[in-house]
Amino acid sequence: MPTYEHEFPLDLIRNDPGFAAELLYEVSGKPLPEYTRARCDAAEATSTALPYLNSDNVVVCERPPLPHEGDGPVSVLAIITEPQRKWDPHKPYSWPAYVANIRHRLRCPIALLVLTPTSALAQRYDEPIDLGCGEIRPTVLALDTLKPITDREVAAEHPVLTALAIAANPTEDRAALEALSVALNSLDTSTSSLYSDYVLAALSTAALGSLEEIVKLRDYEFKTELIGRPFREGETKGLGEAIVEVLEGRDLEVSDEVRQRIGAMADRETLRAWVRRALKVERAEDLFR
Repeated sequence: MPTYEHEFPLDLIRNDPGFAAELLYEVSGKPLPEYTRARCDAAEATSTALPYLNSDNVVVCERPPLPHEGDGPVSVLAIITEPQRKWDPHKPYSWPAYVANIRHRLRCPIALLVLTPTSALAQRYDEPIDLGCGEIRPTVLALDTLKPITDREVAAEHPVLTALAIAANPTEDRAALEALSVALNSLDTSTSSLYSDYVLAALSTAALGSLEEIVKLRDYEFKTELIGRPFREGETKGLGEAIVEVLEGRDLEVSDEVRQRIGAMADRETLRAWVRRALKVERAEDLFR
């Protein structure tokens, strides 16, 4: 089962495809072609002459067609995003196939964006892949180099990057938590709840307590029920319901016994820990181990 560390960047990009271009520019510093829309494309990188290949995510940046280019949007860049939690010696062989086949399908330049949790792992992947007739150069971003955003205006302008940065590098810094609350509050309901799931799983109990204080102090109206309800109600019931929602949202079976045990827990610190653990366990019963 994919870990939440692997899925978080992909979910961010699936909900906001333009974030892939933002990350690519962040790490490469190279100007991107002009485009008016970014969309997620099929992640398959398969040819009938090769085994089945499937990349993690493909985002296509498009622009309107010129008069001689037909009616449909024109693809100007495709970004293959590959989160890697550990070294995989097979990737230098499968990645060139992704690039070649997706380039053949979309008829546009391809960027290979690799996300790693640490700088040490990034160095291993940040090498040109020699094809014998040229090379492919991955663009590698070590998530531990993303500093938590502390400027509230920047957080409001870049809420997705703010969420990823603090999830990758959890902190109890008050300014960073205030910026996070602004970022989450600036998102619409469909995405803010998703990001809150991951951020809650990453933050420490102390950081969650500070975040709760900030929400109450500034009277933010969180759009996400996962964070908003427990903070607004100030009761263990809200946290218990949030745990069940996370488990069911991951398609895990929640038995009556598990529900009763969650409902009987009155300690808020334990419930907060269970919220974070609910994002990682493979069975609901593992919540209590």
